[in-house]
Amino acid sequence: MPEHPVESVNRGNLDRLLAKVSEDRGLDLAQYRPRYVERRVAVRLSALGLHTYRQYASYLDAHPEEYAVLLDTLTINVTQFFRDPTVYAVFRDKVIPTLIATKTAKKQHLLRAWSAGCSTGEEPYSLAMSMLDGVRRAKAEGMLLSVTGTDIDRNALAVAKRGEYPIAQLAHIPVMDKHLYLDIEGDAFRMKPEVMKAVRFQYLNLFEDAPIHGVDVVFCRNVFIYFNHEEQERMVRSFWNGLSRGGFMVLGRSERLAPVFARQFEMVDAKERVYRKPIDLR
Repeated sequence: MPEHPVESVNRGNLDRLLAKVSEDRGLDLAQYRPRYVERRVAVRLSALGLHTYRQYASYLDAHPEEYAVLLDTLTINVTQFFRDPTVYAVFRDKVIPTLIATKTAKKQHLLRAWSAGCSTGEEPYSLAMSMLDGVRRAKAEGMLLSVTGTDIDRNALAVAKRGEYPIAQLAHIPVMDKHLYLDIEGDAFRMKPEVMKAVRFQYLNLFEDAPIHGVDVVFCRNVFIYFNHEEQERMVRSFWNGLSRGGFMVLGRSERLAPVFARQFEMVDAKERVYRKPIDLR
């Protein structure tokens, strides 16, 4: 018996649909296997009573909120600790040492990160643990750390501020970090005081409120899909204004910068979508 009838159904040109998603939302789905994308899109077609990719493209035009649902269906929009470990490997091994060396040379002692669209706090705490580890490895004990998580969902922010999560989420946290930065009790765990001290949360609307200024790192991952190109450009401009010279910006692995901004930033890691604001701005 066939595993699924998806492969035998002619729904049209998938590449054309993916090109539309890329053009409309800047989402690059090339990292996913075509068969996987076919199956996941088929889930949405079935749910909506549609039969072809052309019909789905028309539905996206009429219902732009469907892009967020598509994102969920592709399992990109998942909040968890250290999501995409290879991104955090670059952050720990390249970004943090560079920033600490730069700060030390300038006799500066504050390292600031901004998690834009932080949801329930897993990303800001992951950043804080990574930064604490970087300071420990660099023996830069005098370095002060500050991570600001922002979101427009006040309920999510309330969860984030508690710093307590179900034990199942431990699976995503590196062993050393579990030992150094968590207190595990029964079926839950909490961030240790030094992590909680480094992180704060606040409500912030990326389109209405001023950006967090003077930050050394901005993480804004898997958020672009919710906005059109004009809104994405406003977001990146806000991040540019908030970043210090030589600061880093990290996007989701499926997200691309518009050409006008790609020329402004230096590419640090193309695969992991890590960019840097030049130190010398002319």
